[in-house]
Amino acid sequence: MMQKKSIAVLFGGCSGEYNVSLSSAASVIENLDTEKYNLVLIGITQQGSWLRYSGTVEDIRNDRWHLHPSCIPSFFSPSREVRGLIELVHTEYHVTTIDVVFPVLHGKYGEDGTLQGLLELSGIPFVGCGMLSSALCMDKELAHKLVQAAGIDTPRSLAIHRSERMEEVLPAIEALGFPLFVKPAR
Repeated sequence: MMQKKSIAVLFGGCSGEYNVSLSSAASVIENLDTEKYNLVLIGITQQGSWLRYSGTVEDIRNDRWHLHPSCIPSFFSPSREVRGLIELVHTEYHVTTIDVVFPVLHGKYGEDGTLQGLLELSGIPFVGCGMLSSALCMDKELAHKLVQAAGIDTPRSLAIHRSERMEEVLPAIEALGFPLFVKPAR
């Protein structure tokens, strides 16, 4: 019989999309086959604390997970020798080997290449795009320019910077035509 792989599901985070991450993570956790995989649940609070969690999916969905008594301060070791999660238990630490990380974080620090960089440094495989593509795609203006430079058709767009006055950019905005989608670049 094959040994189960350990999948770390990472959720929450210091992002305005924290609640979206909790909902997404609950769906991912509910659909991973626990007959095949050992799940290691790791939540990141909105303040940035990393906690190993062993409670219910419902507590994740309802943002009560971080109050659960099972929560243990933890973090991924950047050392390739460890390739796992360091858990701080009282005055000791424990290492949980991780085979793959399933990051279910949205927005800043989750999709922008920072987490991917940590995982690449640590040598722990993960689901999703790597550090460079995550960082490039998080910046919509830069991604748009790179795609255009590669010869791929893109919709017309305009990047407006904080220092620009609306009166100066209004003619370019009107030239695009309405309706418009307005999004922050990052």
